[in-house]
Amino acid sequence: MIDRLAPAALALMLASCAPSGPDTLSPAEAAVCEARGGYVGVAGISAAEFCAEPTPDAGQSCSRANQCSAYCDGDTRSCATHSNPFGCYSYLDETGQPVHICVD
Repeated sequence: MIDRLAPAALALMLASCAPSGPDTLSPAEAAVCEARGGYVGVAGISAAEFCAEPTPDAGQSCSRANQCSAYCDGDTRSCATHSNPFGCYSYLDETGQPVHICVD
């Protein structure tokens, strides 16, 4: 009898570990995020929502990575306005060379 119940018990245990879906911010969390100047973003493949916080050096001119708190945009050569690493974009590395990347 135990031999027949073990597979069923294992299946139930594994099913309880499966994710129920992407995490979403509550309306209150989204409101706080937006009140701070951020926006609600979606985190790549997981599709979990997160707050893309504004950066303190947004829009400042830059020529390499270490000049920005988030990243130095390779197209505009200015510091990113928000800390959102997801999507496709170009940034400048530590030597000032452009790098194209897609993060999911």
